[in-house]
Amino acid sequence: MLSEERKARRRKMVAAVVKQEVSAIILGEVKDPACEGAVVSGVKMNKDLSCAVIAVRGREGKVDVTERTVVALNRASTFIRRELRGRVELRKIPELRFIEDRGLVESIRIAQLLDDLKTDSTDAEEESGDKTSV
Repeated sequence: MLSEERKARRRKMVAAVVKQEVSAIILGEVKDPACEGAVVSGVKMNKDLSCAVIAVRGREGKVDVTERTVVALNRASTFIRRELRGRVELRKIPELRFIEDRGLVESIRIAQLLDDLKTDSTDAEEESGDKTSV
């Protein structure tokens, strides 16, 4: 039986291969316009490698992946899985489930909030500086 460390290493290797191949399939094979601009940002495999949760985000020009895109990818998951079967050598091809990767969108939102706070504190300092000089 494989040790937990070897199992974890195998999960990571399979996740990397699935990420690479699913990315290529979405880019070159999926014809649904709703999937346009989707980029695979991460893949998590469950312990027995029977399911892959695939996080997708928008390409550089298209920051936000809409719910419509995720629904379209989940609808195309059987097609993507069939294409994956021809590209990878695994005993069992994992079920594919797509989710939205909100990391980039959230980091942009947080950066904007921090910029707003910085601007507000600079304005407050300028106002308090004006009051003390009077």
